[in-house]
Amino acid sequence: MNKLFNTILFSLVLSTSLFSNEIDKSLDIIEKTNNKLKNYQNKIDNVEYQREELLSKYKYTNAELKSTRVYNEQLRKILQSQKEELSNINQQIVDIENTQKNIFPLMLNMVDSLKKLVQMDTPFLLDERTTRIENIEKSLDKADIKTAEKYRIILEAFKIEYDYANSIETYQDKIDATTYDFLKLGRTALYYQSLDLKTYGYWNNETRSWVEVESSNAKANIRKGIKIAKKHQNVDFLNLPFLKQKDN
Repeated sequence: MNKLFNTILFSLVLSTSLFSNEIDKSLDIIEKTNNKLKNYQNKIDNVEYQREELLSKYKYTNAELKSTRVYNEQLRKILQSQKEELSNINQQIVDIENTQKNIFPLMLNMVDSLKKLVQMDTPFLLDERTTRIENIEKSLDKADIKTAEKYRIILEAFKIEYDYANSIETYQDKIDATTYDFLKLGRTALYYQSLDLKTYGYWNNETRSWVEVESSNAKANIRKGIKIAKKHQNVDFLNLPFLKQKDN
């Protein structure tokens, strides 16, 4: 009986040992399987991360590409605009050069017209007007004065001459080294009065000479005109028709 018990006990121990070995093998397989699954999961996670990273890079690159296309298109328009502007500038330079070639003779003619005007006109403010023309002629020869400025100076001189026609003015000047008070009415009449109020005269533009005034009425009106020009008297009618009247 003891032998049988021992046999049974041995069998049980052997079976338990075998079963334990099987369990260990199973656990080992399970562990290995879990490790493989974990590795697989890690690989999957890594692949997903790489996919997300690549997707993010793709989106960024695509956005950069769109921005680059927009920038390149804008740059193309800017370059085209600059090209057109450069073409316009080149044409303007050619036009300016042609204009300068044509405008310089024009300016010379304008200055010549001013000189003739002063020579043929009533000789009021003669030194001032002559000096102005001389300064204009000097400016035409100066390289540091731009053509536009030269043209502006000439136009300004013409404007001054034009304004003379609409003004009444008095000033002092000389005739044959003698100083007189002059009265200018527009640009058509010019009178003089001696400083001692004794001698009067007017400019006859037909004979290009000074004519002495003998009419007391005309003398009085010359005095009145000078006072009005100096603003020493209110504006009043001046009776100076050709100054040909003489006292009886």
